[in-house]
Amino acid sequence: MKSGAAQTSLVNLQADLPKEWDNGGIRQQINLINQSRGRKIIVLDDDPTGVQTVHDIDVLTMWDKELLREAFAAPESLFYILTNTRGLDASTAEQINREIAQNVQAVAAETNKSFTFISRSDSMLRGYYPMETDVLAEEVSHLSGRTFDGQLIIPAFFEAGRITFNNIHYMVENGQLIPVHETEFAKDKVFGYEHGNLTEWVEEKTEGRIKASQCLVISLEVIRKGPAAVKAVLLEATGNIPIIINVLTYADMDVLSLALLQAEDDGKSFIFRTAASFVKSYAGISDQDYLPQDKLIADKQDQHGGIIVVGSYVQKTTRQLEQLLTFPGIISLEIDVERVLHPEDYKLELNRVIAEANKHIAKGQNVVVYSSRKLIAVESKADNFKISQTVSRALVEIVQSLEVVPKFIIAKGGITSSDVATKGLAIRKARVVGQAAAGIPVWLTGEEAKFSGIPYIVFPGNVGNERTLLETVEKIEGIRLSSL
Repeated sequence: MKSGAAQTSLVNLQADLPKEWDNGGIRQQINLINQSRGRKIIVLDDDPTGVQTVHDIDVLTMWDKELLREAFAAPESLFYILTNTRGLDASTAEQINREIAQNVQAVAAETNKSFTFISRSDSMLRGYYPMETDVLAEEVSHLSGRTFDGQLIIPAFFEAGRITFNNIHYMVENGQLIPVHETEFAKDKVFGYEHGNLTEWVEEKTEGRIKASQCLVISLEVIRKGPAAVKAVLLEATGNIPIIINVLTYADMDVLSLALLQAEDDGKSFIFRTAASFVKSYAGISDQDYLPQDKLIADKQDQHGGIIVVGSYVQKTTRQLEQLLTFPGIISLEIDVERVLHPEDYKLELNRVIAEANKHIAKGQNVVVYSSRKLIAVESKADNFKISQTVSRALVEIVQSLEVVPKFIIAKGGITSSDVATKGLAIRKARVVGQAAAGIPVWLTGEEAKFSGIPYIVFPGNVGNERTLLETVEKIEGIRLSSL
């Protein structure tokens, strides 16, 4: 299927394909294998949204050895480390990946435990690939002598309608397939790309170091023959070759995960560049219903208002913000970005918003704080980072200056939600309790946080429809405006 098939529907595509391989107990089987191994699956998450498919696991926002020892000692086979590298410059991102690999390898040696790295990034193909997987592979090889046979490229994220077929990665919108290289995300100022065919995308991103023809491909037809067929392809991998994975559903992903575990038992070693759905499958995480209203409100704080912090500039976020502002009684606090970019106006603008936010939250009113929607962008990638970091710093200072415990906190956008978590709320370790809706994770803040034991809702910039942000607040408040 070529990019001209953008109007092909997912239903029609499925009708022309072999049926999913049928094994109802496969996820539980995967979980049992992971538990028996005692190995740690460590997800390096380049923004806080990657926990959007899992529950009852920890996410670390720091990676010192003391905290890593706690994570290695925990009973779960999976934990996340929030790196936030997608919001940082390339050299800092590289340094962070090296430091994490070094500390993890040291703690693994201390505890005599094995581990596997998953580099979790954007389902729309933005991020530091191949640098991050290259750095992790280099450090592991240097420190332990362990090498990798293949790097699996798996950007599928079913909860948000991201699938891969015939090596082309798609966004599903209203049932139609849209190649991701034809979306606004491919035009990203920092992480833009031209190719939606993942073999060509690998060649583009590696600047020709790895040719499209060199990639190993696992087709959907092979996956739907079952784990044995997939394992046969995986056993061919050598030299950390990129392996392109085609999947449409969790049934497909579970076949892949079981085959991976079997290939690993036969001595193969892999590293992963994926979106969020693979982690749930490979770790054997069970399905869970979306969290009910009471799990989205801080204990004994219902008399206060909540706060929604919006920093993302993608069109979907702007449309969701417009819908949210129709919620009855919500207080709209817009930060003038042009003002905060001028040092003499920065504090004046922030003090205005901080005073209003504290006043209304104390009165029990919900507040939405958002950066003005006019995107200020320049040609230089470095200068664009500086602009986004200044805006994010302003949003963080507002959260740091809250004087009353809000009954909930929602942060919209990857960079925003990371900075609010680590700097605004000073979270060191949080518990992922589940999802508020598809692809929208909820953390429970730790004891060390500015506000401990409260739900922190991480809302990705590219997830949901126009009403999803509004509907999340409706759920918290027990009101359903959309049905009126």
